[in-house]
Parts: sequence; structure tokens; C-alpha cells
Amino acid sequence: FMEPTFKTANIPVAVAAKALKVDPQTVRLLLQNNVVSWGTAYKRGNSKQYSYLIYPKKFYEETGYLYEGEAE
Repeated sequence: FMEPTFKTANIPVAVAAKALKVDPQTVRLLLQNNVVSWGTAYKRGNSKQYSYLIYPKKFYEETGYLYEGEAE
């Protein structure tokens, strides 16, 4: 079994949502509430906005979805 090559280190929320067949807000809430291990939500400084990191390798291991998108 060949380990897939991950071209980028972050999956966009919209892509993860489509892969999971949920809306992007659901993905954001899962990450904000630390419900899943394949990503994280964080705030910078005193920002009210969250930023999101979704790790392609962990997402692939847990969902079977391989993100082939290019790094932006």
C-alpha cells in the first residue's frame, strides 16, 4: 500500500464540507468545539473570526477522502 502524497497542508472548509456531505458551518462548529481530530480552529490576537486548519493526512485517514487540490 502506497501512502498518498499530500500536495498541500490544509483543506478548505468548503471542500471538507462537501466530502462529509454537510454544510460548511457544520465543519466550522466541529472544529471550534474540538469534536474532530483532523483539524483545528483558532483565533488570532483579539480577532472575533476563527481561522481553520484541516489536515489532509488525518482527514484522509479518518474519512477516506483524499484532497488532491493544489496549494494556493
